[in-house]
Amino acid sequence: NNVNKTTSDTDFIHKANATYKIDEDKLVYVTWSKGFRPGGINRRGSLPPYAADSLNNYEFGWKTSWGRFRWNGALYHLAWDGIQLSFIGANGLSEVRNAGKARVRGIETDINWRSGGFSLSAGASYNKAKITRDFCQNANATFDCTTPGNSLLAPAGSRLPVTPEFKGNFVARYETPVFGDWEGHIQVATNYTTGRTTDLRDTERAIKGYLGSYATVDFSMGVKDKNWAAELYATNLFNSGGVINTGIQCIEAVCGDVGGATATGGVFYDTVIRPRVIGLKLSRKF
Repeated sequence: NNVNKTTSDTDFIHKANATYKIDEDKLVYVTWSKGFRPGGINRRGSLPPYAADSLNNYEFGWKTSWGRFRWNGALYHLAWDGIQLSFIGANGLSEVRNAGKARVRGIETDINWRSGGFSLSAGASYNKAKITRDFCQNANATFDCTTPGNSLLAPAGSRLPVTPEFKGNFVARYETPVFGDWEGHIQVATNYTTGRTTDLRDTERAIKGYLGSYATVDFSMGVKDKNWAAELYATNLFNSGGVINTGIQCIEAVCGDVGGATATGGVFYDTVIRPRVIGLKLSRKF
């Protein structure tokens, strides 16, 4: 009976970039860009609409080549205002709320080295992602957790959920002629992701726990000529079972079985990475 809420937002997004080429193999750059996401209507009529959020990105980076060695990287600072986050509310309905301000500071880099048919490459990123303003029960109002009827859900400095501090990858590859026009390769790759928080809010995070770190190993070997290619591959070779995220059917205090709230106990639904896959690829160019 109360679905006549509306939202309307207008904003300007931009991207400005300046590059300085040191020489033919090296350059540095700076970028300032902005992202914008309009607000919207919550499914529950008793909840107010959520406001727009915006993000300003300030980045300094470099792209360099040193003969057989290549090194690229970037330092960045992201200022996130009015951050939109989704939570499970009453009766299992999700609700989107604005959680104030957040900040992400990080670095990403990749390196590559090649000699003949042998190459090594690696990449990594490190991020410190946190809110910079207290997140209150009535977050869409004044963001002041001390007002009557309000309460603190997460203090400033809390980590953003499902955001790893570190991710890294490493690839070793060897290519060599095998017979005639055929060339062969063998490759091993590994990826690593550190642990993450499951929720911004203190109480709910304590119920759902933390997501552990995980690593995967991929392997492939194959041959190809001008027209044909064949490859035997295995992804997630050791079937590590890493968890990307976890969810729950209703409010954590109930479906998380706090104080015996449910007869069946707490039930959580994990989203896991793809299990081990072993396969053979055949291809033909026409």
